Amino acid sequence: MHRHGCRRGLLAALAWTGLLAAVLVPRADALDGADRDARLQPERVMDAIGVRPGMVIGEAGAGRGYFTFKLARRVGASGKVYANDIDRGALDHIRQVCRDEKLGNVETVVGEVEDPLFPVGGLEMVMMVYAVHDFARQVPFLRNLKKYLEPGGKVVILDQDPEVSGSSHFMSRKRLVELFRESGYELAADERFLEKDLLLVFRPS
Repeated sequence: MHRHGCRRGLLAALAWTGLLAAVLVPRADALDGADRDARLQPERVMDAIGVRPGMVIGEAGAGRGYFTFKLARRVGASGKVYANDIDRGALDHIRQVCRDEKLGNVETVVGEVEDPLFPVGGLEMVMMVYAVHDFARQVPFLRNLKKYLEPGGKVVILDQDPEVSGSSHFMSRKRLVELFRESGYELAADERFLEKDLLLVFRPS
């Protein structure tokens, strides 16, 4: 009984911080490497959303950095990627990979449940890959996110399409649009070349 009580307490704590879903349902980091790239088509995604050399980009809910490293290579030495998460261990992994691969344009940021705490304003883009559905305080987080965007900046969502997978854990296209509208954004682009995933671009209203 004591062990069960501890487990319930742990699950409750994880749910409160938004980490429970990440434990039970893997992020993009956990997909197999070759299959992950074939499915998510990161180079084509970055082309579609306009990632180019010299950009300053934030990644919210970066996890262990699957997309962080791709963004960093695309923006190059003249650009910058701020990788945010509330999981310090995941950010430690990102820093280690950056050291090993000599990527000097990535800065990790420990955020809060309601605020990514990016250290700069003027971000041209914020990207969330397999992350937004796990955020415990989605509307406050998205509202706080606006202060880090430059005028005309955009938020990009790459996430599993539950209408294809049948998973109730993820958010439908309609629900994501509603969430962002509630948070003060409008849909700017809806790319549909991915078979199993959504790629949506939002801008502050």
